[in-house]
Amino acid sequence: MRTVTTLLCLSAISALAQPAAPAAFEVASIKVGQPGRPSIEPGPSGLTMRSAPLSTCLGWAFDIQEPQIVGPNWLNEVGFDIFAKSAGPATEAELRKMLQTLLADRFKLAFHRETREIPALILVVSGKGHKLIPADKPGDPSFRTGKMSLTAVGATLSELTQLLSHELREPIVDQTGLKGLFNYTLDINAYVTDEMRKSGNGPPLEANSIIAQAMQEQLGLKVEMKKTPISMLIVEHLEKLPTEN
Repeated sequence: MRTVTTLLCLSAISALAQPAAPAAFEVASIKVGQPGRPSIEPGPSGLTMRSAPLSTCLGWAFDIQEPQIVGPNWLNEVGFDIFAKSAGPATEAELRKMLQTLLADRFKLAFHRETREIPALILVVSGKGHKLIPADKPGDPSFRTGKMSLTAVGATLSELTQLLSHELREPIVDQTGLKGLFNYTLDINAYVTDEMRKSGNGPPLEANSIIAQAMQEQLGLKVEMKKTPISMLIVEHLEKLPTEN
């Protein structure tokens, strides 16, 4: 009897010692997408990404801003359509973990993390207070983008910093202390001169200062550039194309 009990204990200990399998989607399809603005649609039991370059995939999977990613210069060259389904209901945090597993399985992702002191945009509440409007009720955030404008309904500040970080190619650190969901509109059209518009299709060279001015006047949020420690994701290996579906 003692032998049987010992064996059962050893078996239980062995089972506990086994590492848990990484969270993974039940099925997933990855294809090269059409050129266009990336879109990410997490759902209760799956994830849809369209025209998403690997920089966007990595940023969403690890819940970091794209400037925090150090990797090959071709990360933005090709956008992918990803349609993935989990075995059951999953939170957004769980879907991010599943996407990490998918990138490791299909793109052979290998990485490590390190902290570097680099220039970043620091976001704080201005001296006169913020102008964000608390959302009436919780729900999925709604973003509507126009030409150099953004309207958000029921969104967090994290979603705003993610979008601006992508556009400006700079890390943004939120030090406002503001939690919860807000409605807000940011429109920089009035700050862009005709000369700036003629200079090219991308953001004007003065984009950082223009957005900083607009955010302070329209949102009551102040942006200042300074060096600060930032957690970086260092890509050690990543395939350009995924393995077959």
